Amino acid sequence: MSHYQVSQLRHLGERSLVEDLQVLRAQFNPNATDTALIGIFTGLFGLASDECLLLTKQPTLTPGPISKGFKIVQAHHLSATVRPTPTQTFDQAGIYVFRFWTLPGIQVDPLIALSQRAWETFEGDFDTEVKALFRQSTPALQETALLITWYKNFAAWEASRQPDPAAADYFRQRQSLIDQAFPIATRRLP
Repeated sequence: MSHYQVSQLRHLGERSLVEDLQVLRAQFNPNATDTALIGIFTGLFGLASDECLLLTKQPTLTPGPISKGFKIVQAHHLSATVRPTPTQTFDQAGIYVFRFWTLPGIQVDPLIALSQRAWETFEGDFDTEVKALFRQSTPALQETALLITWYKNFAAWEASRQPDPAAADYFRQRQSLIDQAFPIATRRLP
């Protein structure tokens, strides 16, 4: 079973952010580590200008390598639910929105089912793709879930605010299960 980790990193400022992001990316040489880099994402809104999100896949729940130019602000250990699929990549140009949700653990499975139903029409109607729906690795009374959605651009994101009625109903039902939502819009480091 693979595990995923999303780390919110703060740049320490010894070198330029661009230089340190390149060093961070270089640490994930597939021949040198078990941890696979899914992507490094810099903020558009919802994230400080000196922060980024690091998404990795690893065989165990051990922390991945972090460059000395960064410090971990927060880390989430996650398990995939119905996404990502083995064929999904995180390499398109565009916007990646990370939606962190807090909800009762008993509501995670219904949230997943509602999401799947909504995606049946949602993804076909817009320039968008749901990349991942994760839940925290250790079940609990209160859990964190994470939805990552790719949009071609902000116009596609804006258009997607008006999905077809069936998808809108599933999204309303899903929202009623969530105690707190925290969205972050990002771009993937090329």
